[in-house]
Amino acid sequence: MRTISIRKVVNALIPDAVPSALVFGPALDAVERFREKYGGLWVGGTIEISNDGLCFSPNALNEAVHVGLKVVNIPFADLLSVRREFGWLTGIVVVEHKDGEFRFRCFGAKKIAARISEYLCQTQLRP
Repeated sequence: MRTISIRKVVNALIPDAVPSALVFGPALDAVERFREKYGGLWVGGTIEISNDGLCFSPNALNEAVHVGLKVVNIPFADLLSVRREFGWLTGIVVVEHKDGEFRFRCFGAKKIAARISEYLCQTQLRP
């Protein structure tokens, strides 16, 4: 079976992201409106995709301006489907898994979604 290995700088939509005390005043009001409208905040970091699954780690800047960010791990065994959605400037990859969905945006989203989908199909077809 083929392997998959992708490491990319991305922004992930984190539903429970909370701004830290460094964000205040009108900026905090804008962030809260955005979070309510889109169901979370876009958090910068790195995604690593391997045969084991997907792992998103927030970067240091985002760890400083958010409270309690955690690494997101989704095993490949839990993945159900993947698709690409339109996004201004960068595309959005939507990974549906047994506990919901995980969204991230990056350059080359179409290619990454295709590679994950191809690998997912291969793993589901093996005996």
